Amino acid sequence: MSTIPFGTKRTRRWLPWASIAVPTIGWLVFGLFPSVSTVFFSFTEYSGFPGTPLHFCGLCNYSNAFNSSWSDFSASVTVTLKYIAGVTVLQIAIGLGLALLLRHRRRGFGLYRALIFMPQIFSVTIVGVLFSLVFDPQNGPAEPILHGAFGINTAFLGDKNWALSLVVLINVWMFSGYTMLVYIAALRRIPPELYEAASLDGAGRFRTFRHITWPLLANATTVNVFLTAMGCVGEYALIRVLTDGNYGTKTLGMYMFDTAFGVNPSLGYGSMLAVAQFVITLVIGSVLLVFLRRREVTL
Repeated sequence: MSTIPFGTKRTRRWLPWASIAVPTIGWLVFGLFPSVSTVFFSFTEYSGFPGTPLHFCGLCNYSNAFNSSWSDFSASVTVTLKYIAGVTVLQIAIGLGLALLLRHRRRGFGLYRALIFMPQIFSVTIVGVLFSLVFDPQNGPAEPILHGAFGINTAFLGDKNWALSLVVLINVWMFSGYTMLVYIAALRRIPPELYEAASLDGAGRFRTFRHITWPLLANATTVNVFLTAMGCVGEYALIRVLTDGNYGTKTLGMYMFDTAFGVNPSLGYGSMLAVAQFVITLVIGSVLLVFLRRREVTL
């Protein structure tokens, strides 16, 4: 019996469909069904406890978000937008700077790149516990260093003026290595002849970066900005470990989880927040893609 790419002649008709069916069933059960259920529950007053009535109420949860719960909802959206902006700007800047420093294949540079990338493979729990110990105002090493250098005392992650900024910096520390690798791959695709021509024309480092390097990194910048921003919209785990959403760090993802599964759960309102988060993700992602794609064409 002859062999073909999908088995034998007897199996070539059903084997491809069987191969597709397994992931399709998984997507339907663990992807589509929960998504549709979330949209359905957002139109109810369901608490989430088994056996309790649904109480279909239409747009009541959406109305509450813009009326009685507006202060909490708007505060979580504001924190989320600040978080996205802070992480994206810093991570792109730091990742690009590291890529420019470590793009060449020199002795020791591979080790440096590995060390910078290493935080990304750490568990969020490990990173959260580590920095909670570092920024412990009683026994952590950060407090005496800050006090000795500037004479300042602060609770760090327990201070509303510091908490969100520190969470942003910790996130950037974790994922700048990935941004760096994307930029390094893009930098190595730039023809060296362009730099040689710029050098012969008398262009300095700044002009070379502005007119050659930066425009040719447009595709890599699009990838990095989009992935970084989209990864921050639903941030939950790192903030849960570091601050538990307190001290001005409650993002929309934290607000949604606490509402749906907290002490007094309201799965209906939490589902509405999940839908709102999806819409915000869709809007931000669409705007970024349109803007960045136009920027690629312009450059």
